[in-house]
Amino acid sequence: MILKRNWRSIFIAFVFIVDSLAIMAGGLAAYHVRGYLPNIPILPVEIFFRFTLFFGSILLFMGCILGLYRSAFHSDTARQYFIAAKAYAFGVLFSFSAIYLLHTLDFPRRFTILFFLVTPVFFIIGRSLMQRFNLFMQYRGYGIHKVLLVGYENGGIKIFERFRGFPELGYDVKGVVTKTQSGSRHKPLIAGAYVPHFKLSEVEMVAKRESIDRIFVPHAASITNGYASVLDLSRRNQIKVKVLSPEADQLLRRAHVHDIAGITLFAPRRYKIEFLRRILKRGIDLIVSSLLLLIISPVLLVTSLAIIIESGFPVIFRQRRASLKHSGSFFFYKFRSMIQNADEVKESLWQYNESEGPLFKMKNDPRLTKVGRFIRKFSIDELPQLINVFLGDMSLVGPRPLPPSDFEKITESEEFWDSIKDRAKVKPGMTGLWQISGRSNIGFREMILLDLYYVENQSFLFDLEILFATVPVVLFGKGAY
Repeated sequence: MILKRNWRSIFIAFVFIVDSLAIMAGGLAAYHVRGYLPNIPILPVEIFFRFTLFFGSILLFMGCILGLYRSAFHSDTARQYFIAAKAYAFGVLFSFSAIYLLHTLDFPRRFTILFFLVTPVFFIIGRSLMQRFNLFMQYRGYGIHKVLLVGYENGGIKIFERFRGFPELGYDVKGVVTKTQSGSRHKPLIAGAYVPHFKLSEVEMVAKRESIDRIFVPHAASITNGYASVLDLSRRNQIKVKVLSPEADQLLRRAHVHDIAGITLFAPRRYKIEFLRRILKRGIDLIVSSLLLLIISPVLLVTSLAIIIESGFPVIFRQRRASLKHSGSFFFYKFRSMIQNADEVKESLWQYNESEGPLFKMKNDPRLTKVGRFIRKFSIDELPQLINVFLGDMSLVGPRPLPPSDFEKITESEEFWDSIKDRAKVKPGMTGLWQISGRSNIGFREMILLDLYYVENQSFLFDLEILFATVPVVLFGKGAY
């Protein structure tokens, strides 16, 4: 039971091990092939093992930060190979750059060239075997989920077609749910496939009878368009609810995330796993925030002086923030980038808001100071949030907190707030999928969906991936104003 329930994580661990073995096989093959080349200098075998470890560690690290292992289960083979090719290209570039910077001029050149030529062959063989192994295990019930599609009228047929096209995902569709259709009749969704149709009132009965553990909706709006009871039903029966739609796919592509399994609106709590995850995440936050505060202290000092010289005190802008409407708030710290009465002026500028929902964004905001415009572009104004991370109010990676007053401006129904409760499952973060996906170019609803995706898929590797993706966004000031 434990193996079946955690098959995705176990499979990803197996994939990582197989990739490591592929790298070792590549090093061994390169070493033996090198022996047949003419005029080869004799070098101790330890050198080749050392360089295999060096190059292999770089390749695996690049795979981790580019999402190669998170995608191993929920992405098609073509997508996995594309990410692997990207990780390989960056790995080769980084390896030779490191050799140059470390002045390692005596590295075995022919071995290195052979290693980078043959390793992809072993990688492809390994991934092909793992894909077959996954299908073999799914045939025996590992990683198989029994699902219902809710909202047939709004795109359920497309979801079913996608699941049929990617059987390796392990979704066994037991029926589709509409507001009116009776379960006594069957309709073909695609040629040769017949699936029962059920009324909304029959969902709980079907869920218990078929042991349903996933419910998919074609759009988040379905929950607030006649299917609000699905969330209550899911909570009572510990069933995960996920959004899978073209809109969600487009949003995830903007976030450089490629996951055909969709965005989770609700997931049953797994207390032991969540407890261990919180402990690990808190430990990393504490260590990293302490080190970063020490390292960037000169930047903090220079920025403080620049703000004082231009517009006086206070240097730090302090504001109440929260993850959700009516949820617990905390004091959020930033360098002051605006005039001192910015909040009062903001009310008169709402008509020029260039974002949607409660998010106020204005490219040429007149409240910004000269220093403020610069530190915002490169996210220097966000650095004091490391104090929030150190104190435990925030994490390095997580959903973006908003002022409680902004939540009051949202004219959404109670069903909407009920459908995004999971956003408050994790601490707010300094960075997240919103920040690496366009920041000011992403609307409120899109930001919420990205946060829900993160909550469901959070892990050490995912945090690492987001942190590294944040670096170019900060350096080039993408989407910041």
